[in-house]
Amino acid sequence: MTAPAPRRSGARVQVGLVVLAGFAASALTWLIACAWPDAPAERATIASVAFIPLWTVLALAVVAVRRRAPAGSERRRLFAVHRGLGGALALAAMVVFGSGVGAVADRALARWQVALAPVEAPPLAEQPLDAVLADLLTARPELVRGELAIHPASDHQPWIQVDFFGPGRKPVRLDFDARTGAPLAQGRGPLWVVRELHRRLLTNPLLGETVLGALGLALALILCTGLAARRDWLRNLVRRRRPAQPLAMRVHQWVGFFTLPAALLWAWTGALLGLTLIVVPIVGGAAYGGDRAALMRDVLASDRPPLVDTAIARPTLQTTIASGCPLVAEHLADAEVHRVLVRHPGLASGTVRVDLEGGGLLERGSFTRAADGALRDCRALPAAGPGLQAFLGAIVLHYGEWGPAWFVDLAYLLLGAGLVGLSWLGGVLLARRRERDGETRSAARLRRWLIGVGLGLPLATAALLLLSRIPALARAEDLAVRVFVAVFVLALLLARTFSRAPVILHHALVVLLVAVPIVGWLVAGVQPGLVEAVLVVMALGLLGVRRRPLAPV
Repeated sequence: MTAPAPRRSGARVQVGLVVLAGFAASALTWLIACAWPDAPAERATIASVAFIPLWTVLALAVVAVRRRAPAGSERRRLFAVHRGLGGALALAAMVVFGSGVGAVADRALARWQVALAPVEAPPLAEQPLDAVLADLLTARPELVRGELAIHPASDHQPWIQVDFFGPGRKPVRLDFDARTGAPLAQGRGPLWVVRELHRRLLTNPLLGETVLGALGLALALILCTGLAARRDWLRNLVRRRRPAQPLAMRVHQWVGFFTLPAALLWAWTGALLGLTLIVVPIVGGAAYGGDRAALMRDVLASDRPPLVDTAIARPTLQTTIASGCPLVAEHLADAEVHRVLVRHPGLASGTVRVDLEGGGLLERGSFTRAADGALRDCRALPAAGPGLQAFLGAIVLHYGEWGPAWFVDLAYLLLGAGLVGLSWLGGVLLARRRERDGETRSAARLRRWLIGVGLGLPLATAALLLLSRIPALARAEDLAVRVFVAVFVLALLLARTFSRAPVILHHALVVLLVAVPIVGWLVAGVQPGLVEAVLVVMALGLLGVRRRPLAPV
């Protein structure tokens, strides 16, 4: 007589169990931040890094384990979570991973997006950073009581970039010539829209980051429970005889197997970055007694002294950069200046923080000097403790700001595209299951959504690439948002309305990809290069894709 199947818990019960696991993980995190035998910064960072993995493991345990349950029931419960939660979030996962690919492309194509970019960046010592700051303070005197970030010119970005918040906390970006200091342009390249979709869902940062943090935790649960999909899933990946599973299932397993480490890392670190509303109060209260300013200062080198509205002579940025500090000189001799953060320039409460980056994962450091030139802070990540190294290293890994830029960008683009395909295949498999269960309308509706998101996001991104080829519109940030949203929404509407939407959207994507190099050459006089060649190859590859893979039956 076979053992009875385990009783399925409803979705609400499972969500309640995950929330309960979150309370338990919070308690353990608080305990680590209190009792870990090290400095407060180490206790706080070790506890922060442990929080999301603890929550994941505890959630899997409380969902799977039951007293006196039949053998194998734990695996079936985990698979039920994978199928149910994965099906519910397949479209959201496509948007998150797809926009992550766009965020990497925005960084990799920073120079390409500026069609008339300067050719070569001068050495740092010859760049007119002080003249740029002086002109900015003259044109915008309110910045004297604010904060601005100055990015020196580099080979990757051969112009001086200045970022600050304007009225209403709206981000403002200004670019200046790296030799003369003359203004070049205002605004970000069009792909910033995709990057902000990935980071904040194009909404209020507090709301967008929190939603994405919760989604990152959910994606971690989906990825981990995917290992329980079949008892012999690993053997099925490598066996030679013809398997029983359909091709989509086997490809889903293969892609999931090879992308699992990167996907789990991104999901955990994304959840950590997004759920700061939970993490910071826990570790700040336990390790610093609620002193958030001290936590930010020790962990992130965020030194924000109160405003002292007394004008004093402003030290030159070049002198401050050249002064360095002992730890940076010892551990980061070959690192380059990544950013100069100027706060209250020309006032007694002013500070200048110089951030340095090298090629390695942990080659990060900074030093801060006060308005009188006194050294307020000096740190190098190679000399920090394991907690700080793990915390900051996880952030660097998430953003891909390490190693040879071309290699990391290419690897992240390929992995991200693989995860989009993984999510899409998961949705396809769910649609097939619904169809087998007699839910024909639900399966058809899911397939239309998969087509809309799967083609709409690339279409909207290609529209932004095309916008970057028109110099008069390339920095129009509001227009970029409207174009992206309009194209994406139109693709979704077409997919839900017309039966021939896959063919229409597919052909539109091919046309847009081919139009980018043509418009760039005709309008901006940009000679086609490697990026244009890749776009044309992608368009030719899409021409060979039949409709059947886009609308699986």
